[in-house]
Amino acid sequence: MAVPLIEIDRLSQDFPSGRGQVNNVVKEVSFSVERPETICILGPSGCGKSTILRVVSGMRDRWVAMPTSGEVRIDGAPVHAPHPKVLTVFQRPVLKAWLDVRGNITLPFRAGLWGKGVSSEERAKRVEEVIEAVGLGDARRLYPKQLSGGMKQRVSLAARLVLRPGILCLDEPFSALDPETRLEMHRLVLGLWQRFPCVALFVTHDVSEALRLADRIIVLSTRPATVVMDVSLVEPKPRSDAWMRSAESVDLEQRIITRIREATARERGPGTVRVGV
Repeated sequence: MAVPLIEIDRLSQDFPSGRGQVNNVVKEVSFSVERPETICILGPSGCGKSTILRVVSGMRDRWVAMPTSGEVRIDGAPVHAPHPKVLTVFQRPVLKAWLDVRGNITLPFRAGLWGKGVSSEERAKRVEEVIEAVGLGDARRLYPKQLSGGMKQRVSLAARLVLRPGILCLDEPFSALDPETRLEMHRLVLGLWQRFPCVALFVTHDVSEALRLADRIIVLSTRPATVVMDVSLVEPKPRSDAWMRSAESVDLEQRIITRIREATARERGPGTVRVGV
């Protein structure tokens, strides 16, 4: 039997609350990924989705043990530190103001963990390939202050894809964009996944976004986050607007929202939970 690319095994995470108490964020979350595909980790705002990405990537809190219990394994080996196969795209792009688009995309090669072993010729080839892939060929000499929000996020994506990650963590990367730009970015990433296959762990609280992008949706409850649903989607990508409005899609959306609300009611009693649609 093949070793999973990623295995999250009974992952739990607690943080001190600052009042001598413990804040239970994630509780015994388990799932595995067997092949390159897009996994959307979906749940209410603040439920612990980003915490799961941090543990997967090895980006640990220096003051708190991560994880509290359980384990993340990549290719069968436990993750205890930043992993060379894993890169993260954040909600707000982190770009160097003094570097142009090409410079920002080239910069990750300077990191020994990810850039070592790549020749200068191969680096130049990859940079040009990924600049064209994200549609920034005419903007390669522009600086961050000259870019729109969507263009900055394209640069951020390109700066990760240039390293050919086996696992790409995306932490609500499009939530700050306007609806039209967000749909444009959806189309972009669908094309990029075909061109540069990898495991994409895509965090979102937007059900529609998950239905449009995911091969599989891991649905989490409110804190402490537990897995309440694990759904594989068979509709081919890219998914049309007609499918997004179809009875199948609407029914799945409602089932996901209902499961989240049911789990919330069991944990906290009746109340309001924010889930985007």
